[in-house]
Amino acid sequence: MILLGIDTVTNSCSVALRLCDDTILERHQVEPRGHSNLVLPMTESLLLEAKITLDDLDAVAFDSGPGSFTGIRIGLGVAQGLALALKLPLLGVSSLMALAEGADAQSVFPAIDARMSELYWGRLTKDKQSKSGWVWRDGPETSGFTSLPHPLPDEVAIGSGWDLYSEEIVLHNADQIIRGIEPRAEWIVKVAARMIERGHDSHIAALPTYIRNSI
Repeated sequence: MILLGIDTVTNSCSVALRLCDDTILERHQVEPRGHSNLVLPMTESLLLEAKITLDDLDAVAFDSGPGSFTGIRIGLGVAQGLALALKLPLLGVSSLMALAEGADAQSVFPAIDARMSELYWGRLTKDKQSKSGWVWRDGPETSGFTSLPHPLPDEVAIGSGWDLYSEEIVLHNADQIIRGIEPRAEWIVKVAARMIERGHDSHIAALPTYIRNSI
């Protein structure tokens, strides 16, 4: 199965290809305002490297948020356009779940900067029965960073949101916090591939996750 993944919901922009042998190729760049100009060139570069064409794709996945409103719409627009044109399944993967996948721990507490002194966050645990491989213990939701719960002893905290958290809390839990990490397309395609392999219903609409109604 060949799967294309797109992530544009934070300051980073990335596109990944998951090939039939499970190899993952990725293009990644930190460019807060240039996502719309990067996605298609990144896609073309990956296809050239893999020596395949768009017609070889089996599915398209995108980061459905939460994250930047504009970023979510860019990723959804490109992914949806490709999926419709190529008549392929379209899958949305939460940005918080992508971070959990990147942490590669049993229990994960991802947090993303939501601006306006707020964070998007959730708590996830690995689950072999779930199609995505993850279940939500809490969230996803948004709150002020001063009221963000502490990581539990069994959790690994990850994401750019932790850069905004109080130094006192971060230092107290330094051994279980991975800071400065944003979602990546590599993790989007890993989750999406698992969803397909475990029988994801392709008729379920892949919708964006905004959580709140204003930027």
